[in-house]
Amino acid sequence: MRADALVILTLYYSDKKMIAGRTLLQKTLYFLSAKLESGLDFMPHYYGPYSTEVTEVISSLKAAGIIEEKVERFLPFNFSVTFEPRRYTYQLTAIGVEIASRMADKEKEDAESIRSVLEEMKKLGAANDYKNLSIAATMHQILSIEDKEMTAEEMLEEAESIGWKIEEKEAESTINFLEKMKLITVDT
Repeated sequence: MRADALVILTLYYSDKKMIAGRTLLQKTLYFLSAKLESGLDFMPHYYGPYSTEVTEVISSLKAAGIIEEKVERFLPFNFSVTFEPRRYTYQLTAIGVEIASRMADKEKEDAESIRSVLEEMKKLGAANDYKNLSIAATMHQILSIEDKEMTAEEMLEEAESIGWKIEEKEAESTINFLEKMKLITVDT
């Protein structure tokens, strides 16, 4: 599936046809790409996996009037509240909704797969939680790069080696999420 279609349908099947936050959008698309094997390329970045292709597609869709970007600034900046000093909200325009609807009708199987993964993420409480989704995406990317099974402790050490500070409780929650998403298998 093309990256632009993935972005459009992701917004279409998200609550209120929008996603609040660049990080949340990137991580949502990361997990959709991992589950659906869409071929989007993600590299390690500040808040976990990041795709320049997604950023370019978003810019193109904004320029075409298919999505709208709104910026909300947070002052004073406080890391205990958020790790982003501003939040970018992405929403389909009326034209975007029309295009997404046609796309969903034309590409029923792909559209249903996207809707299903988003619904699964929502049930697991990760649909609007950019911080935990970032941690989960980072840990999943570490596992993918290392291409081996790792314990929670090994994942924490690897995350720390790339500058990520992850609490053990967050790691356990993340492992649970990744296992329920069927992205990892944990031996008991």
